[in-house]
Amino acid sequence: MIIIGHRGARNEAPENTVTGFIHAQSNGCLDFELDIQLSSDGELVVYHDRNLSRTSNLQGKIAHYPYSFLSKVDSRHNTPGWHSPCYIPHLQEVVDSVPNTRSWQFEVKNDHRHVLKLIVKRLQDFFRSNNLYDKATVTSASRWILHEINRLSPEIDTGYVAEYRYRRPLKTAVSLDCKLLVINNRLISPTLLRNAKSYGLEVSCWTVNSIERMETLKAMGVHSIITDIPSSALHHFN
Repeated sequence: MIIIGHRGARNEAPENTVTGFIHAQSNGCLDFELDIQLSSDGELVVYHDRNLSRTSNLQGKIAHYPYSFLSKVDSRHNTPGWHSPCYIPHLQEVVDSVPNTRSWQFEVKNDHRHVLKLIVKRLQDFFRSNNLYDKATVTSASRWILHEINRLSPEIDTGYVAEYRYRRPLKTAVSLDCKLLVINNRLISPTLLRNAKSYGLEVSCWTVNSIERMETLKAMGVHSIITDIPSSALHHFN
Protein backbone atom coordinates (compact mmCIF):
# COMPACT_ATOMS: atom_id res chain seq x y z
CA MET A 1 0.00 0.00 0.00
CA ILE A 2 1.37 3.39 -1.03
CA ILE A 3 1.45 6.24 1.51
CA ILE A 4 0.58 9.58 -0.13
CA GLY A 5 1.35 12.87 1.59
CA HIS A 6 -1.79 15.03 1.68
CA ARG A 7 -0.93 18.58 0.59
CA GLY A 8 2.65 17.60 1.35
CA ALA A 9 2.37 16.71 5.02
CA ARG A 10 -0.55 18.75 6.28
CA ASN A 11 -0.32 17.86 9.98
CA GLU A 12 3.47 17.98 10.07
CA ALA A 13 4.35 21.16 8.14
CA PRO A 14 2.58 24.06 6.42
CA GLU A 15 0.26 22.54 3.82
CA ASN A 16 0.80 22.93 0.08
CA THR A 17 4.13 24.70 0.55
CA VAL A 18 7.57 23.83 -0.76
CA THR A 19 8.72 23.49 2.85
CA GLY A 20 6.01 20.92 3.53
CA PHE A 21 6.86 18.77 0.53
CA ILE A 22 10.58 18.88 1.28
CA HIS A 23 9.87 17.96 4.90
CA ALA A 24 7.82 14.94 3.84
CA GLN A 25 10.35 13.75 1.29
CA SER A 26 13.19 14.07 3.79
CA ASN A 27 11.21 11.62 5.93
CA GLY A 28 10.86 9.13 3.10
CA CYS A 29 7.64 10.19 1.36
CA LEU A 30 7.79 9.60 -2.40
CA ASP A 31 4.14 10.12 -3.33
CA PHE A 32 2.10 13.30 -3.01
CA GLU A 33 -1.31 14.89 -3.44
CA LEU A 34 -1.76 18.63 -3.92
CA ASP A 35 -4.38 21.17 -5.00
CA ILE A 36 -4.20 23.34 -8.10
CA GLN A 37 -5.83 26.69 -8.74
CA LEU A 38 -5.25 29.58 -11.14
CA SER A 39 -3.91 32.97 -10.16
CA SER A 40 -5.49 36.04 -11.76
CA ASP A 41 -2.75 36.02 -14.40
CA GLY A 42 -3.33 32.38 -15.29
CA GLU A 43 -0.51 30.65 -13.41
CA LEU A 44 -0.90 27.22 -11.79
CA VAL A 45 -0.55 27.76 -8.05
CA VAL A 46 -0.68 25.16 -5.29
CA TYR A 47 -3.38 26.06 -2.79
CA HIS A 48 -6.49 24.39 -1.38
CA ASP A 49 -9.02 27.03 -0.31
CA ARG A 50 -10.76 29.61 -2.46
CA ASN A 51 -9.88 32.28 0.10
CA LEU A 52 -6.55 33.19 1.61
CA SER A 53 -7.74 33.66 5.19
CA ARG A 54 -7.23 30.20 6.74
CA THR A 55 -3.53 29.82 6.03
CA SER A 56 -2.37 33.41 5.60
CA ASN A 57 -4.76 35.54 7.67
CA LEU A 58 -5.29 37.74 4.60
CA GLN A 59 -8.63 38.42 2.95
CA GLY A 60 -9.68 37.82 -0.64
CA LYS A 61 -9.89 35.02 -3.16
CA ILE A 62 -6.75 33.49 -4.55
CA ALA A 63 -8.13 33.91 -8.09
CA HIS A 64 -8.15 37.69 -7.61
CA TYR A 65 -4.38 38.01 -7.17
CA PRO A 66 -1.48 37.60 -9.62
CA TYR A 67 1.22 35.07 -8.92
CA SER A 68 3.72 37.86 -8.22
CA PHE A 69 1.60 38.76 -5.17
CA LEU A 70 0.75 35.20 -4.08
CA SER A 71 4.39 34.13 -4.17
CA LYS A 72 5.04 36.61 -1.34
CA VAL A 73 2.09 35.48 0.84
CA ASP A 74 3.21 33.65 3.99
CA SER A 75 1.00 30.55 4.19
CA ARG A 76 1.88 29.13 7.62
CA HIS A 77 -0.75 30.97 9.70
CA ASN A 78 -2.58 27.71 10.55
CA THR A 79 0.63 25.88 11.54
CA PRO A 80 1.52 27.19 15.01
CA GLY A 81 5.15 26.98 15.95
CA TRP A 82 6.53 27.00 12.42
CA HIS A 83 9.09 29.79 12.58
CA SER A 84 10.15 30.28 8.95
CA PRO A 85 7.93 31.90 6.29
CA CYS A 86 6.34 29.50 3.79
CA TYR A 87 5.02 31.11 0.64
CA ILE A 88 2.29 30.04 -1.78
CA PRO A 89 4.15 28.18 -4.53
CA HIS A 90 3.82 27.72 -8.26
CA LEU A 91 3.23 24.12 -9.33
CA GLN A 92 6.59 24.11 -11.10
CA GLU A 93 8.33 25.18 -7.91
CA VAL A 94 6.80 22.30 -5.95
CA VAL A 95 7.62 19.66 -8.55
CA ASP A 96 11.20 20.92 -8.81
CA SER A 97 11.64 20.94 -5.02
CA VAL A 98 11.15 17.18 -4.57
CA PRO A 99 12.82 15.55 -7.59
CA ASN A 100 12.72 12.04 -6.14
CA THR A 101 8.92 11.96 -6.15
CA ARG A 102 7.49 8.72 -7.53
CA SER A 103 3.91 9.84 -8.15
CA TRP A 104 1.66 12.91 -7.99
CA GLN A 105 -2.05 13.48 -7.66
CA PHE A 106 -2.89 16.97 -8.95
CA GLU A 107 -6.39 17.75 -7.69
CA VAL A 108 -8.33 20.43 -9.54
CA LYS A 109 -11.24 21.96 -7.65
CA ASN A 110 -14.51 22.55 -9.46
CA ASP A 111 -14.76 26.08 -10.86
CA HIS A 112 -16.35 28.16 -13.59
CA ARG A 113 -16.13 26.53 -17.01
CA HIS A 114 -13.83 29.20 -18.48
CA VAL A 115 -11.41 28.71 -15.57
CA LEU A 116 -11.38 24.94 -15.98
CA LYS A 117 -10.70 25.30 -19.70
CA LEU A 118 -7.63 27.39 -18.98
CA ILE A 119 -6.46 24.94 -16.31
CA VAL A 120 -6.70 22.11 -18.83
CA LYS A 121 -4.55 24.07 -21.27
CA ARG A 122 -1.99 24.92 -18.59
CA LEU A 123 -1.84 21.28 -17.45
CA GLN A 124 -1.34 20.04 -21.00
CA ASP A 125 1.66 22.34 -21.31
CA PHE A 126 2.93 21.41 -17.85
CA PHE A 127 2.78 17.66 -18.47
CA ARG A 128 4.53 18.11 -21.80
CA SER A 129 7.35 20.30 -20.51
CA ASN A 130 7.97 18.12 -17.44
CA ASN A 131 7.26 14.74 -19.08
CA LEU A 132 4.93 13.70 -16.26
CA TYR A 133 2.77 11.28 -18.22
CA ASP A 134 4.01 8.23 -16.28
CA LYS A 135 4.20 9.98 -12.93
CA ALA A 136 1.19 12.28 -12.40
CA THR A 137 -2.59 11.91 -12.40
CA VAL A 138 -5.07 14.77 -12.65
CA THR A 139 -7.90 14.24 -10.18
CA SER A 140 -11.12 16.14 -9.63
CA ALA A 141 -14.71 15.94 -8.46
CA SER A 142 -15.59 17.85 -11.63
CA ARG A 143 -16.80 15.39 -14.23
CA TRP A 144 -16.47 18.07 -16.89
CA ILE A 145 -12.74 18.62 -16.49
CA LEU A 146 -12.00 14.88 -16.39
CA HIS A 147 -14.01 14.38 -19.57
CA GLU A 148 -12.24 17.33 -21.20
CA ILE A 149 -8.77 16.04 -20.33
CA ASN A 150 -9.60 12.58 -21.64
CA ARG A 151 -10.98 14.12 -24.82
CA LEU A 152 -8.07 16.47 -25.50
CA SER A 153 -5.14 14.62 -23.89
CA PRO A 154 -5.91 10.93 -23.38
CA GLU A 155 -2.24 10.39 -22.56
CA ILE A 156 -2.82 12.16 -19.21
CA ASP A 157 -4.18 9.81 -16.54
CA THR A 158 -7.24 10.98 -14.60
CA GLY A 159 -8.91 10.16 -11.30
CA TYR A 160 -12.41 10.82 -10.01
CA VAL A 161 -12.63 12.30 -6.49
CA ALA A 162 -15.71 10.99 -4.67
CA GLU A 163 -16.99 12.05 -1.28
CA TYR A 164 -20.56 10.70 -1.27
CA ARG A 165 -22.10 7.36 -2.16
CA TYR A 166 -25.01 8.95 -4.04
CA ARG A 167 -22.47 10.18 -6.62
CA ARG A 168 -22.05 6.52 -7.64
CA PRO A 169 -18.25 6.70 -7.44
CA LEU A 170 -17.32 3.50 -9.24
CA LYS A 171 -19.79 3.91 -12.09
CA THR A 172 -18.74 7.53 -12.58
CA ALA A 173 -15.01 6.75 -12.61
CA VAL A 174 -15.52 3.98 -15.16
CA SER A 175 -17.76 6.13 -17.37
CA LEU A 176 -15.09 8.87 -17.39
CA ASP A 177 -12.40 6.35 -18.36
CA CYS A 178 -10.40 7.14 -15.22
CA LYS A 179 -7.37 5.20 -14.07
CA LEU A 180 -7.94 6.11 -10.43
CA LEU A 181 -10.82 6.36 -7.97
CA VAL A 182 -9.95 8.77 -5.16
CA ILE A 183 -12.58 8.06 -2.55
CA ASN A 184 -13.60 9.04 0.97
CA ASN A 185 -12.25 6.20 3.08
CA ARG A 186 -15.63 5.79 4.81
CA LEU A 187 -17.12 4.56 1.53
CA ILE A 188 -14.67 1.70 1.09
CA SER A 189 -15.95 -1.88 1.15
CA PRO A 190 -14.61 -5.23 -0.06
CA THR A 191 -17.27 -5.25 -2.77
CA LEU A 192 -16.27 -1.82 -4.08
CA LEU A 193 -12.60 -2.82 -4.14
CA ARG A 194 -13.37 -6.07 -5.91
CA ASN A 195 -15.47 -4.31 -8.54
CA ALA A 196 -12.88 -1.57 -9.00
CA LYS A 197 -10.21 -4.19 -9.63
CA SER A 198 -12.41 -5.88 -12.24
CA TYR A 199 -12.47 -2.57 -14.14
CA GLY A 200 -8.73 -2.02 -13.78
CA LEU A 201 -9.20 0.92 -11.40
CA GLU A 202 -6.73 1.73 -8.66
CA VAL A 203 -8.37 2.95 -5.44
CA SER A 204 -6.86 5.75 -3.35
CA CYS A 205 -8.50 6.61 0.00
CA TRP A 206 -8.59 9.98 1.75
CA THR A 207 -7.99 11.29 4.35
CA VAL A 208 -6.66 8.58 6.68
CA ASN A 209 -4.87 9.72 9.85
CA SER A 210 -5.43 6.70 12.10
CA ILE A 211 -2.78 3.97 11.96
CA GLU A 212 -5.44 1.43 12.93
CA ARG A 213 -7.61 2.50 9.99
CA MET A 214 -4.59 2.36 7.68
CA GLU A 215 -3.98 -1.23 8.76
CA THR A 216 -7.61 -2.11 8.03
CA LEU A 217 -7.50 -0.54 4.57
CA LYS A 218 -4.22 -2.26 3.78
CA ALA A 219 -5.73 -5.62 4.72
CA MET A 220 -8.69 -4.89 2.45
CA GLY A 221 -6.36 -4.32 -0.50
CA VAL A 222 -6.50 -0.57 -1.01
CA HIS A 223 -3.85 0.61 -3.48
CA SER A 224 -2.95 3.83 -1.62
CA ILE A 225 -4.00 6.06 1.24
CA ILE A 226 -3.76 9.85 1.44
CA THR A 227 -2.70 11.06 4.87
CA ASP A 228 -1.79 14.24 6.74
CA ILE A 229 0.88 12.29 8.66
CA PRO A 230 3.00 10.58 5.99
CA SER A 231 6.15 10.49 8.13
CA SER A 232 4.40 8.64 10.96
CA ALA A 233 2.64 6.30 8.53
CA LEU A 234 5.85 5.43 6.71
CA HIS A 235 7.66 4.87 9.98
CA HIS A 236 4.91 2.49 11.11
CA PHE A 237 4.73 0.42 7.94
CA ASN A 238 8.47 0.34 7.31
